[in-house]
Amino acid sequence: MQPSGPLNGIRVIDLSRVLAGPYCTMTLLDLGAQVTKVETPAGGDDSRAFGPFIGDRSAYFMSLNRGKRSIALDLKAPDGKKIFEQLLRNADVLVENYRAGTMEKLGYGWDALKTRFPRLIYAATSGFGHTGPYSDRPAYDMVVQGMGGIMSLTGYPGGPPTRVGSSIGDITAGLFTSIGILSALHDRTATGRGQKVDVSMLDCQLAILENAIVRYFTTGEIPGPLGARHPSITPFEAYAAQDGYVIIAAGNDKLFHLALEALELPELVHDPRFTTGPLRNKNVEALKLCFEAALGRAPVAHWLAQLHERGVPAGPINNVAQILADPQIKVRNMVVTAQDPVAGTLHMAGNPIKLSAFSDPSTRGAPPELDGDRIEIIRELNEAQLHLARTKADDVEFIHDYMGRRYGSARIPGPRGLRDISALNGFTARNSQGLSGLASFELDADTAYLLWLDSAYPGRGCGGALLQAVIDLARSEGCRKFCALVGNNNLAAAGFLQKRGFSISGFRRAQLEEYRAENPDFIPPGDAAIPARDFLELELSL
Repeated sequence: MQPSGPLNGIRVIDLSRVLAGPYCTMTLLDLGAQVTKVETPAGGDDSRAFGPFIGDRSAYFMSLNRGKRSIALDLKAPDGKKIFEQLLRNADVLVENYRAGTMEKLGYGWDALKTRFPRLIYAATSGFGHTGPYSDRPAYDMVVQGMGGIMSLTGYPGGPPTRVGSSIGDITAGLFTSIGILSALHDRTATGRGQKVDVSMLDCQLAILENAIVRYFTTGEIPGPLGARHPSITPFEAYAAQDGYVIIAAGNDKLFHLALEALELPELVHDPRFTTGPLRNKNVEALKLCFEAALGRAPVAHWLAQLHERGVPAGPINNVAQILADPQIKVRNMVVTAQDPVAGTLHMAGNPIKLSAFSDPSTRGAPPELDGDRIEIIRELNEAQLHLARTKADDVEFIHDYMGRRYGSARIPGPRGLRDISALNGFTARNSQGLSGLASFELDADTAYLLWLDSAYPGRGCGGALLQAVIDLARSEGCRKFCALVGNNNLAAAGFLQKRGFSISGFRRAQLEEYRAENPDFIPPGDAAIPARDFLELELSL
C-alpha cells in the first residue's frame, strides 16, 4: 500500500542501507513518495541479516523498508549501470549513504550526475560528510554518538560511558537528510535546478547537543552527565514515588507552585532556597529530597492524577510494552502494520507527521523481497523511456493533423508572424506508446525562440526533456539567449518555464486577433476565461 501525501509523484532512488538512509527514505515514503531500493545482488541491504528474525525474515529490515520496491543491480556491470541510469532519468531524488568517494569510483558522484540530470536532488548521508579530514572514514551510530559528545552527557555522574538507547546517530542523520531533500525540492520548484544535500552523522550529533554548547561557551565548564535531570531547570527530572518514578517538569514559578500544591508541600512556597528558578537549580538536591519524601507516601498513579489536574507537565517512565499499549498512541495511529507473505503481520512505528489534507492509514505496504520488483520496474522503465529526435518528414502530417484536431489550427504565432508548425524546426519525443511530445523553435541571430512545447501525450518528464534538448541545440548554435512566448492566459506554461530558470522579461503584442480571425474556433490552451491578447515573453540566458 502506497500512502498518499504531499510527495505523491516524487520518485526516490534509494541506494542506502542499514539505518540512516533507509530511515530517511521511509519518511519520504510515508509522505507519499515512491521509493525504489537499488540493492546489491549479493545479499542486498546489510540489514536483511540483522535480527530479530521472524522465520528467516529480518524484522529490523522490514520495519524500515516496508512499502518500498527492490531491484538488485551491480553498478560495476554494464547491464546494471544501464538500468540504473534509466532509473535516474525518471527520478527526482537519489539517496545514498556510502562513504565519501564511493559514488565517484562508480562514476555516479554529484559532479558527474548534475550535468546529466540537472533536476536531480542528490542526497548523501555519511559518517563525516563529503568534506574535511575525516570524510573518508567509515562510521556507525555508536562511533558518532561517542565522538559527537552526546554520550558524555548521558548516564549518571561517575558512571561508565552510556549509549543513548536508540540509534540517535543514524536517526537524526536520516531526519536531517529528509529536511534537506524537502528543502531542495522546494528550491527546485522555483529554480528548476537540482542540488546536492550533504549530511554528516557527526554534524547532526553536534546539532542536537542543545544547551550544552552555550553552557560551555558561557561558563567555560565542560558539561557532564546528570542522570535524569535537566541542567538548568528545576524541578525537571524523575522522582521516586511509592511504586516507581514520576517525571515532574515545572519550567516556571507558576508551575512550581502548582506542583507544590499537588504534592501537598505548601511550606516550600516561601522557602528561600526555592523561591526562584536559579535558586532551585542551585539547591536541586535539597528540593529532590523534599519531593521524594512526599512522593513516597503514594503510588505513581495517585501523583500523576494530582499533577495533571493542576496542569503540571508530568508523566510516568514507561517501558516499551507500556507505551505501545498507551491509548494516546493508539488514537494517534502510531503503531501500524504491514503484511509479509512469510512473516505475517508486522507491527511498527507509524508516521508522526499528521497532515490535515491526507489520510494516515493504519497499514503499510509489504517489505520488498530482494530484487522482487525487477519485472515491474523494468516494464515501467521501458514504457516511460523517451527517445528524442529532430522532427522528420514523416512526423509532419501527424503533427499537422494533431494540431488541427486539438487546437483548430496548425499555425502558431511567432516572432516572424504566423507560421505553420509543420514547417518549423523541432524535436519529437517517443515512448513505448508512440509520440509523446513535441517542441518547435526558431533561431533568429543570437536568440532562440521556443514557439511550441506540448507534452500532452503519456510520458513523465517529457516536457522537461524536450525543453532541455532545444536549450542544448541553441547553445551549440551559439545563441546567447533563449526566449519563449506564452499566451498570457497560459499561466501553467509560464510557471513550467519559470521553474526551469526562465524569467519574465516583458510583454509582446501578439498577432492573436489576426490568428483568431483566421481561426474563429480557436481556443488557446490554459484558462480560456482569461483573455489572451498578448504574449508573456520569458527569457533564459545561455
